[in-house]
Amino acid sequence: MTARSFTLTVACLTLASSLSPVIRTAHAQRPAREGRLLTLAREAPGVWLGHDRIYGPDGYEPLSACGAGGCAPVVRSERCRPPECPGLGRVYRVARDVGEVSDWPTDVEGYTRELGLLESASELRLEPHPQHVLYELEQRRRERADERERARHAESLAWISHLRSRADRIELSFSADVATFVETPGTYLGASAAIDFTFLLDSRDALVEDGERWVLSSFLGDQLGGGFRAHVLYRLDSAQEAEWTIALGIGPLFVNRVSDSVVRVPSILGIVAPEMGLILRADRDPTWYAAWAAPFSLLLDHDTALDLVARVFFIDDWLLPPAEGEADPAEIILMLSAGVRLP
Repeated sequence: MTARSFTLTVACLTLASSLSPVIRTAHAQRPAREGRLLTLAREAPGVWLGHDRIYGPDGYEPLSACGAGGCAPVVRSERCRPPECPGLGRVYRVARDVGEVSDWPTDVEGYTRELGLLESASELRLEPHPQHVLYELEQRRRERADERERARHAESLAWISHLRSRADRIELSFSADVATFVETPGTYLGASAAIDFTFLLDSRDALVEDGERWVLSSFLGDQLGGGFRAHVLYRLDSAQEAEWTIALGIGPLFVNRVSDSVVRVPSILGIVAPEMGLILRADRDPTWYAAWAAPFSLLLDHDTALDLVARVFFIDDWLLPPAEGEADPAEIILMLSAGVRLP
């Protein structure tokens, strides 16, 4: 070997050594699903859909397909369309596992993610998922909802805030109860549940020194509404045969925020206006009842409040008829409740 040949050989080896890391890096950066379809005359890009399946253009008859695991001959093909493959074309199945990838996802999120990772070639028709438009709309809706939720939690804790000042809202409440009957004494434990439809009358701070508005807020309240009530009581002692008492009714909700604090109190009308409904007990005929409540709420966080409620129930036609000349007796229930409200 002459000195010139030796020098040329060393230069070539040095150049190949220096380019090798670049070539390996470029290959590693290519998406794992990208492959090649080969014929005797040319090659075309493909997308591996699994270990032995590759997607490619229609009207093409490749002899073999190459992926990260090498090359293998094509044994058969069939037409394919989204979402089973990333476009309108054909799926070519090879004789052995070559593509080192998982199965092609058909759900909208996975399909869109994989499509974004592919480097599309001019010969490949990569198309979005058939439900892509609906998916994008849902994604935007979720993003807007998340943004509203982040903004809501960034606000200071208050019953009415910028993002909670809608004209109407549904509130749920659940509480544990302790009660006693005035005419037939006994200790009762139970539970109450309510669903209220509330309307915001005035978003400004309530119960502040503002003349006529202070009087109106104190009497009527700044949050108005009403809804369904359910009460269940169980007698702890065995002094009487009937242990269960159930009351179902409809009641108003007239409440007031104390300035911009986390406290909400009943208005005068909220205490005076009664809840009315049907009350049931095994040893009594079904009859009507009226109940008056004084609900106090303390906002614990943006989604939960502590409820404390005092109630008085008036029930007619449960006691034995009085003797002639005596007043018609009525049963009275005194109840205290403590629970949570979801505003």
